[in-house]
Amino acid sequence: MYEAGLSISLYLVNSIAGSIYMQKFLRGMHEKKVVLFAWTSLYYMIQSLILDRIDRSYPLNDLVGVLGDTAFVLLLLMLLYNKDFLKQLFVAVSFVAGKEIIKYIIVVMNYGEYWAISKFSITLLKKITTMKEVEMWSAVFGVTKGLVYILLYALLLMVYLSIISRKFVRKDYQFKIHEYAFLILPNTSTLCISITLKILIFTVENGMTVIMFDKVPATMFWVPLICFLLLGVNISSVMLFQKLVQLGEEERKRAILENQMVQMQREIEEIQDIYADMRGLRHDLKSHLESIAAVIRRISGKDKEELDNYIDKMETTVSRLDFAYRTGNPITDVIIHQKKQEAEKQNISFEADFTYPHRQQIDVYDIGIVLNNALENAIEASRKVKGKKSISLRSYMKGNLFFIEVENDFLSEIIFDRETGLPVSGKAEKQLHGLGMENIQRCAKKYMGGIDITIQGTGDRKKFNLTIMMYEKNFIP
Repeated sequence: MYEAGLSISLYLVNSIAGSIYMQKFLRGMHEKKVVLFAWTSLYYMIQSLILDRIDRSYPLNDLVGVLGDTAFVLLLLMLLYNKDFLKQLFVAVSFVAGKEIIKYIIVVMNYGEYWAISKFSITLLKKITTMKEVEMWSAVFGVTKGLVYILLYALLLMVYLSIISRKFVRKDYQFKIHEYAFLILPNTSTLCISITLKILIFTVENGMTVIMFDKVPATMFWVPLICFLLLGVNISSVMLFQKLVQLGEEERKRAILENQMVQMQREIEEIQDIYADMRGLRHDLKSHLESIAAVIRRISGKDKEELDNYIDKMETTVSRLDFAYRTGNPITDVIIHQKKQEAEKQNISFEADFTYPHRQQIDVYDIGIVLNNALENAIEASRKVKGKKSISLRSYMKGNLFFIEVENDFLSEIIFDRETGLPVSGKAEKQLHGLGMENIQRCAKKYMGGIDITIQGTGDRKKFNLTIMMYEKNFIP
């Protein structure tokens, strides 16, 4: 009866802890509560009806039990969660490896507890005079031992799974095969060692079960130490993998940013030449048009009205060569003018009050990257809003601090990345998009600054406000 109650409690702990762990990594096919209940119930029944029998009766119960456990966990994941085989396999193997190795930590602790209780029982029995008291104290010892066993096991398992789920920050990351091998091998090794430990701890000699701790007491220290080290290796591999993923992404983003800067430098050189030519051309054309208009006004006749209309159209065309905003720098003039035209094509009202900070040691390339990405994001977000929508851009100085503010309407909910604190791209290919905000942040940090995001309004009418701060001193090239 005692062993049955212990097994029931153990299986229940595994089911509950496993359901919580899986939910952290995978997306269920149904509502969260339904998936949690289904996983807990099904895995509990599998442990009670199948895995328990394998553990007790099968000749190769050690290996078959672990393989069967992993296979059943993986099957449940495929039935209850969205398809992602490599990630599901990692979750299944890491879960089974953790609970198997923790079980042997508890075995050692339980054996030590049993030894301590036995010593205490001998002392206590000297004071017990009736059989009823012996039965009562035996029941107390049994319940106490079982509670300690389950509580320690549940605590260690929950802590282990919680650390892995917290350290595995990029849960949306798509595994590559070599990366997957880096993650799965430590857990597979842990499973193999857990099978080896079971074979070594419990052996049969002359028809009797012999416990390794009785023959070699020193193993009571080494076995739990090895188990804790294995758990540490599993956790460390996850942490190291996350660092490698972050490093790879940083390198990729840096390469993209460098390419953008090289391309922008070439474009800026071309723009400067074009801008100078356009200013001269615009000035000459306006002078010519004024001369032609003066001549036409002196002409009388039936063609005068038609010629006036023609001149008006020419003046409109020439006016397009003039930029709506004079920021003090041709590069920012062109960028803002181009984004204004893009916004107006999408029926988005565009206003700008921007002045290039001549007195600040801020590279125009960096301001160009900030303006390009910020306004591009604003146009993309405002485009989805129905009805009246607007984008506003302004800049101002506070001492040595240069501020750029971009405000726009938006419609959908914004999800912020837990690691970076920046909005997550809503586009399908997240690895190819969503770098704009990170590039803005990178440019701000280059000048010992940062960015701030505020959201105002509720419902369908919301305002997204992005503030970029740059500090001219302490410039980091």
